Amino acid sequence: MKDLIISGKMKMADIINHDKRALVLMPRFGIELGFGDQTVREICKNKGIDTDFFILMVNVFLNPNYFPDRKLKGLDVDMLLFYLENSHKYYLEEKIPYLESLLEEFKNSVDHPATGQLEKFFGQYIEEVKDHLAYEDHTAFPYVAALSEQIKSNNPNIKDIDYHIGVFKERHDNIEEKLSDLKSLLIKYFPPSDDRYLRIRLLNELMDFEDDLINHARIEDKVLIPIVGQLEQKIS
Repeated sequence: MKDLIISGKMKMADIINHDKRALVLMPRFGIELGFGDQTVREICKNKGIDTDFFILMVNVFLNPNYFPDRKLKGLDVDMLLFYLENSHKYYLEEKIPYLESLLEEFKNSVDHPATGQLEKFFGQYIEEVKDHLAYEDHTAFPYVAALSEQIKSNNPNIKDIDYHIGVFKERHDNIEEKLSDLKSLLIKYFPPSDDRYLRIRLLNELMDFEDDLINHARIEDKVLIPIVGQLEQKIS
């Protein structure tokens, strides 16, 4: 699929029709389906969303080769944090519970020794995801919020804190890579079940989650880290 560069004059429906991954972004901005033929700019205006920020997030999320360097100057870091925190909330409160329910349903549809291994791999993966998100929510993001607040108040004391965005960058591991064993089990080793489509649905949801995490991490790498680096330079 050819990368599509999003602009404000494009119809939101056309973006989703071109790339279904855009669907998961809509709730993170408070946008619900049913927007007719409205453009990105029209929807953002109606919802009180900064159009340039929305366009930047969608382009980075959907396009691996999109480089937002020139778009970062003046970006509202608080708005970025709100978006990232909403993404984490979606993972923890919606996506992961749904995956857990699908896995439980699949386990009940098969009788195979590998079921225990499947549950183990899934549990380990979800635990790593939760640990990863918790670190960002409780360590990295509060630091960024405090840095932003200090700069806005013209009282930059944040350099006294024993943390910087380089620490975040160093430990920003690719948690989505841990899915390989789990997917291999589902693809290779389970016999046919009573509901053949249940396994396909579970695999599709896992792969969508993997893709979502990759794209989410790209926003942190290409937008959050450079922006915070710029803020840190202001107080160095």
